[in-house]
Amino acid sequence: MHYIGKIDTNKIGNYGKKIVTKDIVLTDERKEHIFQTHTNDFALIMHHIDKVVLNPKEVIENLKNTDTIYLIDKVEKNHLNVVVRLNTTNSKEHPQNSIMTAWLRRNRNLEKLRQKNKILYKKE
Repeated sequence: MHYIGKIDTNKIGNYGKKIVTKDIVLTDERKEHIFQTHTNDFALIMHHIDKVVLNPKEVIENLKNTDTIYLIDKVEKNHLNVVVRLNTTNSKEHPQNSIMTAWLRRNRNLEKLRQKNKILYKKE
């Protein structure tokens, strides 16, 4: 398990009051998932994932999946999208906030994501 750091509760809307812990982790299983599904971009994703999680330029609430947010920042020509499942229920099985997956998005796809979900934070 890779400890990333503590999430900035000022950037996650009402979740800042709901989460049980500020700690964010990337499990070995999820890291392997990212490698398997985004092999070509894996090195770039891993190089920037800590920075994006700890200081995202944008945070979007995933309206389809409960307690899930997208942490986003510009990386080279695209945007790195890190999906984090927040622990709001004091889950014993998953005690930390966990990175579920991460991938690169083009501008057009990020616009679609913004339209279908709720922006919690955006750095101007």
